[in-house]
Amino acid sequence: MEDLKLGELTSRQVEKLLASQDLDLIVPLGACEQHGPHLPLSTDQIIAEKLAERVANMVGGSLIAPSIPVGVSGHHLSFSGTSTISSENYVSHLVDIVSAYLHHGFRSVFLVTGHAGNCTSMSLIKERFAEGLVVSFDDWPTQRSLIHDVAVTQLGLDPEVVGTHAGHFETSIILLIRPDLVHEEEYEPGFVGPADQASSKLMSEGMQGLSNIGVIGDPHGATAEAGELYMEALASHVVSGINAHREMLSQKVSS
Repeated sequence: MEDLKLGELTSRQVEKLLASQDLDLIVPLGACEQHGPHLPLSTDQIIAEKLAERVANMVGGSLIAPSIPVGVSGHHLSFSGTSTISSENYVSHLVDIVSAYLHHGFRSVFLVTGHAGNCTSMSLIKERFAEGLVVSFDDWPTQRSLIHDVAVTQLGLDPEVVGTHAGHFETSIILLIRPDLVHEEEYEPGFVGPADQASSKLMSEGMQGLSNIGVIGDPHGATAEAGELYMEALASHVVSGINAHREMLSQKVSS
């Protein structure tokens, strides 16, 4: 299937595709929030869209929905340009969108995110639908561990420097995808410390209380090559989950 983006197809094309095969839908979830002085507000959207595209090409039998660009980002509101939606409203918003897609006959909907702040809301979505219809990749601690494992074993980096927000990790990925949006002259280290400590303080005090420049980690030394390794780890994780889900559905049919 050459045209994977749902939004670039006509309604008739989608209708024909759904009538001819089992088809899943991958929905990328982003955010519009500050990413330090060197990365764009749309960083999480850019990452989610590229992750969805990579996964769709790897697993086949899937289309990619238009991304949802604003997420749950209240902890970044002290920084200009950030937008947010409450967790309650975000859940309702996603339920409506996913319901519409399932109404048309997509077999399963897979939610992937570029923003960890969406994960709590994402975990509630699948409970609103029958088993097997929605799979949410909201296991942020697992994904963070995969990123940090890449940093340690393949790049020889300290996970605290790699960080989780606008540090080496996200900066490297944006250098891979949209290097024109990276302001390398503005690199500054932010909070450098244990990820669990960062998460706790972020939720209790907001990003301003953790880092006055809005960075967790240090972007210095970020490279597109490292970004490829990080993206590969994230995509492999999602692909494994999709394949496991499809195998589960196949076993149900055969039994």
